[in-house]
Amino acid sequence: MKEQVIDINALVQDDHNFNKGTEAGRELMEKSFKELGAGRSVLIDKDGRIIAGNKSQKAAIAAGIKKVRIIETTGDELVAVKRTDISLDSKEGRELALADNLTTQVNLAWDEVELDKVAAQEGIDLPEWGIDPEMFANPEQKTPTNSELDVDGFEDKVKMTLAFTIEEHAFIQQKLNEIGGEKEQASLQIYASRAVHAHMYL
Repeated sequence: MKEQVIDINALVQDDHNFNKGTEAGRELMEKSFKELGAGRSVLIDKDGRIIAGNKSQKAAIAAGIKKVRIIETTGDELVAVKRTDISLDSKEGRELALADNLTTQVNLAWDEVELDKVAAQEGIDLPEWGIDPEMFANPEQKTPTNSELDVDGFEDKVKMTLAFTIEEHAFIQQKLNEIGGEKEQASLQIYASRAVHAHMYL
């Protein structure tokens, strides 16, 4: 296994990246790199082009990281990044685990144009990977008006309680800060929108 250290800017971004990313995801990644340092590795091809981790490279550069350590492999062994300064059972270790899962979730925004284009060019069978091409048709959804809703038996205002995971709560809290407005109404709007996208992408 060969190893070398190069300038992080030498890595080449994927010009057909399937993930457009999100503003919230970018901010979370930069926060993680600045406060906790680098964790999970990125994946590059034999020519130094990024297969996975395009957003990580950008966020790391923004956080001031200048070098990248290259470990060469042919895919027959798993590469593990060992942080010698952190224990999992510590605030930093658990925050790093949280940041890793949360940024992956929050920063996903499929680029359906690139996905369809590359799938056609390379002969990739999207359904084999659990992706229904029809999910990107995205027909315009019409919000029903009050006259179209069955509201018989309801009072003018109804209180509803929603249960969220830690990741969902963090995501909604960030969005609330961005859009403002009444928290209950905004939370329901954000959660419903996110639930639809999660259903589409899984």
